[in-house]
Formats: sequence, C-alpha cells, structure tokens
Amino acid sequence: MAKKIVLESRTEPSCFTILGISCHLKDYRLSFLLNQNLPADFKKMDDFPGGFSLYFYLDEECRNSFYLLSNRSEEKILFHELKQTDFIMLLDGPVKKARLDRMLKTIRAIPNVLTGFEILVGSLKNFPGFLADLELHLMKIKKDSKSKSILINK
Repeated sequence: MAKKIVLESRTEPSCFTILGISCHLKDYRLSFLLNQNLPADFKKMDDFPGGFSLYFYLDEECRNSFYLLSNRSEEKILFHELKQTDFIMLLDGPVKKARLDRMLKTIRAIPNVLTGFEILVGSLKNFPGFLADLELHLMKIKKDSKSKSILINK
C-alpha cells in the first residue's frame, strides 16, 4: 500500500504586520507624506491586479519590506473585512513593538489621515491568497523590468 505524505501549511504568516490607514488622500499624496514623515522612500510600482495602487519601500538597515496598497479601486474592495480602510501597509519582516508604535503615532499625525491602526493577520480571510497573488505580481514586475533592460542594452 502506498504511503501518503501530508504537508502542513501555515495559514497565518507570522512575519507580517499589517497597518490600516483611513484618510481622504490620493495614493500618491499619502506616499509622499509618508516619505516626508517616516524614514521611508516609497516608490510607485505597477498597480496590483484589479486596479489597486501599489508602492514599495525596502528598509535595508532593519531588513523590512513595506508595501502600501490602496484598499479600493474603481469597482472593488481588496479586503472586504476592512471596508472603512482606505490603505493597507504591509510590513514584511519582524518589527519591534516600540518602532511600530512610533510609526502609528507618526501616521496618525499626518494631516487628513483620520486614523492608523494595526490589523490582526488572522482577521483577514483571504490573506494567504493575497500574499500568493502579491508575490506573483512582484515576480512579473521583476521579469518585465529585466526584459526591458535587456532590450535597452541591445
């Protein structure tokens, strides 16, 4: 009789921190203000599928990646559990509690930001699927940028 091997997968990634931001600002204006007020350098990337704006910042010193996504597009909401949230900031990598508290305090102090808050990863039903989609999107962006640089160098 053949043996079955069952692989367990974690449904709740523990190395991610999610922040929600509610505000009346456009995505480019919020990223600009975050760059000014946080020690950050968000850059615009190709929109996430569905028309959700996406910004990225790599903090090499702390070894964290930051993703700023709009939670709303023209017709859709990315996370239905967060209908009142306009933007999601995803922090990839461990973040100390003191640093996270300072970030939230700074975000809340930005003019026209109504609130900033931490979101529990387990409260988002489709978060593992979202992470897989985000990874595929980032791989596509990287592949496209490599092919563009090859065409430029020829």
